[in-house]
Amino acid sequence: NDFDSIFAMNRIVAAIGAKSKNYDVRLSGVVANRSRETDEIDRFCDRIGMERLAHFRDVDAIRRSRLKKCTLFEMGDDPEVVQAQNEYLRLAQDLYDGREPQVATPMKDREIFDFLGFE
Repeated sequence: NDFDSIFAMNRIVAAIGAKSKNYDVRLSGVVANRSRETDEIDRFCDRIGMERLAHFRDVDAIRRSRLKKCTLFEMGDDPEVVQAQNEYLRLAQDLYDGREPQVATPMKDREIFDFLGFE
């Protein structure tokens, strides 16, 4: 939900758009990762024509699983772990079932600064 992540997301959208002219690649949507809120991500997605597919909250178990070099599914049954596992499973099923490609129009760099309120 921060500027750097949204800026990077915009670059990815632009790169995939360019690649899609010669290769069979497409956008499915955005995954908000390790964020408490999604208001700026959602606002950005609305502006460029994308959908947020999932939201993985800022759950410490995700960080700990990386440090332990194990998957979140090996972390036990703590309620926050189960909630994150369920979101991963829901997202996986959604993608497996198939989605219509999303056509997004990336912003120019200056537009992002203005859009997010940076001078």
